[in-house]
Amino acid sequence: MRPTSVLAESPASDMAFFANHAFGPASGVQSLGRAFGLLELIGRHHLQGLTSQELAQQSGLDRTTLHRLLTFLSNTQYLQREEQAPRRWHLGNRCMGLGMTSMTRPPLVETLSPTMKSLARQTADAVFLVTRMGDFSYTLHLEQGANTPAGYAHLVGASRLLGLGTGSTAMLAMLPEQELAAHLARHQPAYTANHFSPLKLQRGIQRTRKLGYTLAAEANISGAGVAFDYPGFGLIALSILSSRARMPLSRRHEVANLLLHEIAVLTRQEQSSNNRR
Repeated sequence: MRPTSVLAESPASDMAFFANHAFGPASGVQSLGRAFGLLELIGRHHLQGLTSQELAQQSGLDRTTLHRLLTFLSNTQYLQREEQAPRRWHLGNRCMGLGMTSMTRPPLVETLSPTMKSLARQTADAVFLVTRMGDFSYTLHLEQGANTPAGYAHLVGASRLLGLGTGSTAMLAMLPEQELAAHLARHQPAYTANHFSPLKLQRGIQRTRKLGYTLAAEANISGAGVAFDYPGFGLIALSILSSRARMPLSRRHEVANLLLHEIAVLTRQEQSSNNRR
């Protein structure tokens, strides 16, 4: 299984994405679908933003409809626009507020909890859910297996630069080439401070892409991680960690393949559920 990146690599892929998310037979539902489609599209490019012209090209909407939707979403603070030219659009405060509110009861945790509990039972090790937060990863949840060290619990709620963790490295390897190069250049001093040379980073990224998963082995911790695009959310990763004594190289590969299998099952279930809606 080779997980697919959530991030767009071309305007054509963005147009296909928008067409799949902005629909509805009735005019009211169609307008709602278009508004949500714009939010999703801009969210995929939140960091760099999109101009009105780029939005018109990538959404396929006529300029009158686009202007009406952008004005509404801006007035309600779901979007904000840069003051200086080229005046790109980004997600606004209300989107951020909704996202922060959802963290009190993360729906992603509820959805993935059965899969994570199953992995924890099968391996008796720690199973982590890691999400992307811009240039960083965020450890959202831990399911503890029978042999999970007590100290692992403090990792929940921690953020770190992409590439400085098992699931985090798996997500870094999923970035499109142009975005990856910009990210590495932007944060090279931080990587160097953590003893990650450009060569070491590239080797890890290429190995992850070749295998479809990340293998990690430090002095006191070892494991594997898989990144994938979860429908309705974006890029996430599941990782399984343990002591190095419990996780030699052969077992790391076994655990990685177990992750791939469970994620494939999860993906099929989600697709089947979507087809019934």
